[in-house]
Amino acid sequence: MKIVKLLLLVLVSAFECKTAASQNVLFNILTQNAGLVHKGKTTLLEVTVNNTDPTSFVGLYKLRVQISVPTAIASIPATGHVLPTNWTITSRNDTTIILSNGKDLIAAHDARTLLIAIRGNKIGGPSTITGQLSFSNGQAPGTAPGTLPGDNPADNVSTTTCKVVR
Repeated sequence: MKIVKLLLLVLVSAFECKTAASQNVLFNILTQNAGLVHKGKTTLLEVTVNNTDPTSFVGLYKLRVQISVPTAIASIPATGHVLPTNWTITSRNDTTIILSNGKDLIAAHDARTLLIAIRGNKIGGPSTITGQLSFSNGQAPGTAPGTLPGDNPADNVSTTTCKVVR
């Protein structure tokens, strides 16, 4: 009977250790220049993606970052973005940009900073800019839905504001 209990304890412990080791990616956005954008000018939106896992890498084509700006006062231009090596823009229009980590393998406890240009079009605000981190299946170009087992969805959404001034 002791052997059965011991075997059961070992199996339960192995299962618990495996489920406790889950991967998480933290996501945050912040408008530079204290959130102020001059009409007709651009400023940068600082996007931080942080692999908080102590041992696992974030795989290729695994991360999808979506940023949306308020259509009434701002837009996302085609140029002026500063992306880490191997990151790609998979979709962009005037108000939304979607990016993939592409061929960028992100090590444990490592982070990436993306700088997304936003243009002030009409005086107004402050208005909310939203960012969403989601996951792909790890296949190029990184647009298909996927998961990151154990990820905490509470830190996959972030907001900041922008105010367009003269």
